[in-house]
Amino acid sequence: MTVQHVAVLIDAENVSVSAAARIIDEAARHGLVRERRLYGDFARQHLASWLDAAPRHALTPRQTAGGTTGKNGADIALVIDAVEMLCRNEVDVFCIATCDGDFTQLAMRIRQEGKTVIGLGSAAASAHFRQACDAFVEVAKASKPATVCTRAAPPASNASAPCRLEADLLQRAFVAAPRLDGGDWVGLPDMMKALKECAPGFEVKTYGHSQLCKLLAFSGAELADNNRKARVGKCALKKVVDNGQPSVAVVG
Repeated sequence: MTVQHVAVLIDAENVSVSAAARIIDEAARHGLVRERRLYGDFARQHLASWLDAAPRHALTPRQTAGGTTGKNGADIALVIDAVEMLCRNEVDVFCIATCDGDFTQLAMRIRQEGKTVIGLGSAAASAHFRQACDAFVEVAKASKPATVCTRAAPPASNASAPCRLEADLLQRAFVAAPRLDGGDWVGLPDMMKALKECAPGFEVKTYGHSQLCKLLAFSGAELADNNRKARVGKCALKKVVDNGQPSVAVVG
């Protein structure tokens, strides 16, 4: 019987460190684990726990930097490594641990080459990513924001001071949220849902605000209808294309 070679690729910025052991155990079920790689900007305080856990699980950290606003070095590095493995035909099963829908196209491409993709994450993982995988295994709980590592978390030392939403998260959530009557506005309940989908474990209070409307206003969004709807101006929003879907027009 031919042994399948497995690669574990973990998006540390989008999966809780508490899921590390389950991720490795699940990967081992599919064959011989040859690669265990961990991606993130570990200079960020909220990823320190992942860096501490790496030696215990024989993970190789891949230090990345976010770079310019709206770009994510961890995502890009993970995709590059996966494609290189695919081209070298050295991996049969790709275990990708993330909740991020940006990896949907990667999963589809890997499957087109006849390889297997196992998605690993929480219940809040992108539906598109789930469907693109051969199988998706929930290895983390999204209901414990204190242990969920996301791009949304500001430094813990500033948790009590008012903070802005990261521009990247604001953009992604605004693009994902449905429009009211086909216009430029989104309802705050839909915006909250989109934020939680884009950043599992998202909590308004983490940013030092008591209400979503206050956080959005502090982050530069425009509010209306007694703070029941919001829109984002072009000072904060750039065009975003998500999985081939049309980009959202910029508000004037």
